[in-house]
Amino acid sequence: MDRFEEFGRRVDEEVARLKSIDSFEEFGKRVDEQLKRVKSFVKEEVKPETEKRTAQFLREVSEKLTEAAGWIEARHAARKGQTAQDSQNPESTQTPPSS
Repeated sequence: MDRFEEFGRRVDEEVARLKSIDSFEEFGKRVDEQLKRVKSFVKEEVKPETEKRTAQFLREVSEKLTEAAGWIEARHAARKGQTAQDSQNPESTQTPPSS
């Protein structure tokens, strides 16, 4: 059972206990306790895993952006090379004289 399932099971157990509470004050105390537990769970379990996955995602995006930049630079260089080639052979771009 993974940690999220275990957490869900514990929440279900606590909800069942809360249903048996007689006074509003006792209910408020239980809610406060559970909020502390949820905050602790998020801080200790969810946050580190989220940060880990976010870092990996950013690395992957960075690689893709690097590839895209290389592709754009190659296209630009190819166009620039074609322009330079056309300027060296002006006859190839001119139309032949009409007779």
